[in-house]
Amino acid sequence: MQSNTAAVEIQRVNFANFSVENRKADPFTIVDGHYVGHDGFVVPKDFDEFHERFPEYVRNWVSRHVDRSAPREDVEDWAQDLLIHLRYLPATSKHREAGKQDIVQTFDPHKHHGANVARFFNYINLCLGNKFRTMHLKRMKNPLCRAGNVSIGGRFDESDSAQVDDEFCHAHSAYLRGRCQRQERQQDARQALAEFSEFLKREDSSVLPAMGAIAAGASTPGAGAKLLLTTRTDFCRMRSRLRELGRCFHSGERVPRKRRPYKRRVKSPEATLGSGA
Repeated sequence: MQSNTAAVEIQRVNFANFSVENRKADPFTIVDGHYVGHDGFVVPKDFDEFHERFPEYVRNWVSRHVDRSAPREDVEDWAQDLLIHLRYLPATSKHREAGKQDIVQTFDPHKHHGANVARFFNYINLCLGNKFRTMHLKRMKNPLCRAGNVSIGGRFDESDSAQVDDEFCHAHSAYLRGRCQRQERQQDARQALAEFSEFLKREDSSVLPAMGAIAAGASTPGAGAKLLLTTRTDFCRMRSRLRELGRCFHSGERVPRKRRPYKRRVKSPEATLGSGA
């Protein structure tokens, strides 16, 4: 187990060369080739070090993101697949040109505004979430892995509730297909909403109240302002910023800087008298 502190020469990072969006990033240092956040957290250098220091992290992450009814064997399989995903970059990954071999090595504190423990594990969670979603969708497309499957036999036994015949399938195929499609869409929507919420927390958490008000049914600026105990102007500003972040989330573009609230200029009495003269 490696300590999160080290008594060695520290190389300071100059933020003067970074873009305007990153100037408010948390400061970090580089110690023995490791990124060290302002909270003293030492970012693992590669997957081997990550797995050595946090051996149960991926397994616990999977346990939190699967249904409680999921078999233990499935949880183990998903955890192993995600560990393999973190350990080996795809052969076509652009990061391999820079000599990187695993996902942990691709963490860049410049892009993630710091190297503290929250920002590092937020990056790991995003990587795990994207891969797990792909694995889950692929699994759902496999008829053998769908929950609630029943066996189809030539001889139908009414006493066996897990068996159906051809007549039952033909009579209910449209309904069953539609129900499965609705369940898949709901799962995709929940996953996308969770990823968007993480994106908002990372980029601009001030718009989260507006997102919650809209989800609660505030369909008009007046209703949203009343729910958040603010003015219509402030709610409209948060809603516009939320739409802007939504476009960046879907397109992958860089998030622009947040505009300052507009303040109307008030002419002084001297200027008013001067213009009248």
